[in-house]
Amino acid sequence: MRIYRNAGYIDAQRRRAKFMAIGGFLLLVATFPIAFLMSSRSNNFIFVTYVFLVLGFILFNRGMQRIGRWGNNARHVREDFALDHHLKRLSDRFTLIHFGRPEKNGIDHVLVHPGGVLVITTKDFPGQVTVSNDVWRKGGSVMGRMFAFSGPQVGNPTKETGQALDSVEAALRTSDLEADIEAVIVFTSETAEIEVNGSSDPVLPVDELEFYVRDLEPEVELKNEEREAIVSLLSKGERVEEPVKTTTRRPVKVKKRAAS
Repeated sequence: MRIYRNAGYIDAQRRRAKFMAIGGFLLLVATFPIAFLMSSRSNNFIFVTYVFLVLGFILFNRGMQRIGRWGNNARHVREDFALDHHLKRLSDRFTLIHFGRPEKNGIDHVLVHPGGVLVITTKDFPGQVTVSNDVWRKGGSVMGRMFAFSGPQVGNPTKETGQALDSVEAALRTSDLEADIEAVIVFTSETAEIEVNGSSDPVLPVDELEFYVRDLEPEVELKNEEREAIVSLLSKGERVEEPVKTTTRRPVKVKKRAAS
């Protein structure tokens, strides 16, 4: 399998996450001297301190969520690396593209395969999650949800998938390219517990993704030049890394000739 990664976009998101967290922290710290100064003049100005407090709390938590998402270490595997690991045995006829920006609204993850394009929406949420008729809810206790506020969130994967599908369709249509487009929602955390009671898109843990991809049966198989044109389009970005090949071939045993 070949892998394209938009490194420029990733670096920009890391910088934005740091600025958000630092800005939120500074707002929280500034709340205390502002509250002291305002309270000595008029109680009406206390409202300003509450505004600073709420804005700082929201900004700091959003920044920490983003820092967690874009970080990669021994305790946390970034979502794109998780996909790389679980799909690495696919052949070079498969191309995985991370954070391509063919349009104004980019696509986080797409897999170009012999039968078309698979849009992959990833979620790193580590706990219990339930989807019922495309309505997503976190499980667990109320206290557990509060402590996880700064961590990965579920959001609305169905809506995000629809937006990504629209972006891929628009990009292909603009370039006069045609391909079957499908979508899947993947939870990359090993501790995710998923309960599906109705979803417009398939939902599965990351360790089942390879089997799902191998079972995709193309109605019409794309030609090599058609696949390459789609890859070239969907892998556009600020600073895209050179494609990495992950497919490993087994060594071929060569029989030695018997000495004459």
